[in-house]
Amino acid sequence: MNIQDIYSAYLEHKNSLRVRDKNVFHASSSGSCYRKQMYSYYDYPFDKIDDKSLRLLRLGTLVHEDLEKAMSMYQDKLSDIKEQDNPLQRIIHIEEKVKIEDLDVVGTFDAGETITNGIDKEFKLYDYKTVAAYKWQTKFGHTKNRVPNSDINYKLQLGTYALAVKEKYNVSKITMYLVWYNKNTSLMKEQIVYNEWIEKAFEYWTEVFEMKEEMDKGFEDELIPEITYGVPVQDWECRYCQYYSICPSTLADKKPKY
Repeated sequence: MNIQDIYSAYLEHKNSLRVRDKNVFHASSSGSCYRKQMYSYYDYPFDKIDDKSLRLLRLGTLVHEDLEKAMSMYQDKLSDIKEQDNPLQRIIHIEEKVKIEDLDVVGTFDAGETITNGIDKEFKLYDYKTVAAYKWQTKFGHTKNRVPNSDINYKLQLGTYALAVKEKYNVSKITMYLVWYNKNTSLMKEQIVYNEWIEKAFEYWTEVFEMKEEMDKGFEDELIPEITYGVPVQDWECRYCQYYSICPSTLADKKPKY
């Protein structure tokens, strides 16, 4: 009996049960290569995820599940508070699916809170990020170890959720937070994300959507790796892309790691 093989088979089974929406873009891929976006939109087959990467992804999922349960417990506690002790109306949102209708973008944000006094409505939006030690160092380590703009995609993702939340709830104010969890040390940090990323997310997805409308399934002839702008957006993307085996990019000098 090989426990590692048994666990790998279990994770592969769980991963096979995941169902992604087709003919939509996904908020979790915000800021990614335009060609990759089209592969995903038209449901092209992606590469098999290796066993190590599945285990790493599972660790992140377990932390997310714990945080989801913690938020549910907090939600129950809030509901027990008497109205006279809580003049503001507060609604907790957990793992909520949203969509930007005009741009065909869907996503599920991790947590949120609507706060209203009967006149104004404020929304606090949270997204969890579980990272390993290296990524943590690029964000919160010594100045010499920090990498500027290493979290652009995460900020665009949060800005995308904010666009959808504004569309769904018509809020007057929105505040965004990334909640970081270090998988090596279990340290946690909360980072505010400025509202400029909402407009940047809108600009990015508008560009992607317009490309899709113009090119349709002919994108493979139009979006040429290393030649067309945004293919890829950043060179390192190709090494981690799940469409590595079908894309002609030469920037991926090794098999992808997820």
